[in-house]
Amino acid sequence: MIWMEATRCMMYVCSPQLRSLRELEARRMHLSDIAPHDSTRDLILLNQQRLAEMELSNQLERKKEELQILSKDLAIEKKKTEILLYAMLPEHVANQLEEGRKVAAGEFKTCTILFSNVVTFTNICAACEPIQIANMLNSMYSKFDRLASFHKVYKVETIGDAYMVVGGVPVPIGSHAQRVANFALGMRISTKEVMNPVTGEPIQIRVGIHTGPVLAGVVGDKMPRYCLFGDTVNTASRMESHGLPNKVHLSPTAYRALENQGFEIIERGEIDVKGKGKMTTYFLIQNLNASEDEVMGRPLTRTGPAEVSAQESQESQDSKTLAIMRYTDSWQLPPKSDTASGQLEEPPGLGPTVTVEEH
Repeated sequence: MIWMEATRCMMYVCSPQLRSLRELEARRMHLSDIAPHDSTRDLILLNQQRLAEMELSNQLERKKEELQILSKDLAIEKKKTEILLYAMLPEHVANQLEEGRKVAAGEFKTCTILFSNVVTFTNICAACEPIQIANMLNSMYSKFDRLASFHKVYKVETIGDAYMVVGGVPVPIGSHAQRVANFALGMRISTKEVMNPVTGEPIQIRVGIHTGPVLAGVVGDKMPRYCLFGDTVNTASRMESHGLPNKVHLSPTAYRALENQGFEIIERGEIDVKGKGKMTTYFLIQNLNASEDEVMGRPLTRTGPAEVSAQESQESQDSKTLAIMRYTDSWQLPPKSDTASGQLEEPPGLGPTVTVEEH
């Protein structure tokens, strides 16, 4: 400031107190109204830049949170898709197809194949509404699917009333015959709970089992299927078609695979098998080392003293005692594995054992 005596006035230079463009607009001023040498101009611009950066940072944080939510939702949907895909194809096959790779066919030196169908299914279809047939098959197949997961056998396909599973494919396993045999016994038990819509009585099934080599691979580009090829498939189908109601029909090779493994098996005798000639076949009766509940994987009933405390009674209601069918080579079936074609060496004394687990 300078005092001018001649004019008796004070001359001074000042700057408006402004911090942002909003305040500048509120005072009806423009940036050009501020002197070029005035630091207020730089202060306003720097503050405006800082506000813009803060707004941009907040937007980025919001977008980051939105992306995290979308990522979690995407992971959940991907998991659902994988579950559906793995229900249609073996996991290692599905992963190869997902990566755009061709799946080479693999030869399995030994496996056990099972076929089953409903007795008099054609007559049932002729006497019922389609929805009744669909409900009957859905009830039956749901029970079979649970058993397939329980005994770790692979469900190949269903065609009408025909149900096909295999043990030892796509993951080679030494106990394939025992697993399929226990699965077959479970099938026979499960059908007691599925009613014939015509008669109201439990349905009857025929089951055929054969053990031998197969070639397995994916066929087709649209709706690809994991299929089995070879004479073993045909022979297993013949065992089913030449079987008897509610009987598990075994071929000679299936009998040899199950011999001395804790199963009760009786000889049927020599029969004429279409396309195979004379064959001595057998019927699988039961697993001598496992109860019906253990074969089915049902909760077991506790047995013990009649006097049980109230606390123990409540604990028994809160927990379930499940029978778990464990096989000596269960370690060979990891949750996720890249299977290789071939045969695993079967250790001696390979019979299923039953243990009890608390849940």
